[in-house]
Amino acid sequence: MKLIFSTLIVASLLLTSCKAYKNVLEPEFRDVQNIEIIDLGLTQSKAGADIVYYNPNKFNATLSSAKGDVYVDDKYMGRFELADKVYVKKKKEFVVPVILKLDNISILKHQKEILKKKEVMIRVNGLARITKTGFVKEVPIKYEKMESVDRLKNIATQ
Repeated sequence: MKLIFSTLIVASLLLTSCKAYKNVLEPEFRDVQNIEIIDLGLTQSKAGADIVYYNPNKFNATLSSAKGDVYVDDKYMGRFELADKVYVKKKKEFVVPVILKLDNISILKHQKEILKKKEVMIRVNGLARITKTGFVKEVPIKYEKMESVDRLKNIATQ
C-alpha cells in the first residue's frame, strides 16, 4: 500500500512539474545595461553586458545556461554565453549577465555599411537551458528587432 501511495505522489509531482513547462511564455526583453570591454584582441574581443528581461510566467525557474550567435543585418558579429546562473522569479524583471565574444574582423568589415544606416536588424539565435524543480528544458532563443543605429552607438559608448 505504501508503495502504491508513494508511486502516486511521485507521479503527480512529475506530471505537475511537466505541466508547468507546457505553457511557458517567452520572457520580454527590456534593456541592455552595464556594457564593458573585458578583453581587446586582434581577431576577437570580449565584452560583458547585463540584459534585463521580464518573466511573464507564474512560476520561478533557474536559467542554468544560454549561448548563441549575434547578427546585425544578417552579418555574424559574434557569440554570447551566460556568465552566471540566474534565478528567475515569477512575474518579475531579472538580469542576465552575458559574455559576448565579438568577431573583430566581421565588425570592422561591416562597420562602415552599418553606420551609414538609420536602423539595422539585430538577430540572436541560440539555446537556453531552464531548470525548474529538478526538470531541465532546453528552449530556443530567437530574437529579432529593428534597432536604431544611434541607440546602438549610445549603448556601445556607455
